[in-house]
Amino acid sequence: MSEKLNNVDVDELLESLLGKEETPIESTLVKEQTIVRIRLERRRRHVVTVIEIDGADAKKLDIEGLAKELKKRLAAGGTVHDNVIELQGDHRYKVKKILTEMGFNPDNILIDESVHEA
Repeated sequence: MSEKLNNVDVDELLESLLGKEETPIESTLVKEQTIVRIRLERRRRHVVTVIEIDGADAKKLDIEGLAKELKKRLAAGGTVHDNVIELQGDHRYKVKKILTEMGFNPDNILIDESVHEA
């Protein structure tokens, strides 16, 4: 009996330290339900693609990892601020294609056609 308690205690300790892993089904559902807004901003002499992820879903997604993958696949620099990923250059349609390949619902990826001044 004490062995079972020890194993349970160890498992609970590991989960508290490492965090509980999401199942693939949960991460797939989050990606399919997440609303993503993509827009282009003009800053001084260059343009920046801004990707906003719905706040409730942003905590469940690995935004840092997502930004890293986008930067690598687009060969562009960028940064992450809260629920926003900024990429250097105009990559609106490429980002939508990559996000769709990663499992995001294309109907929930909204692209703003206008250019905003920042």
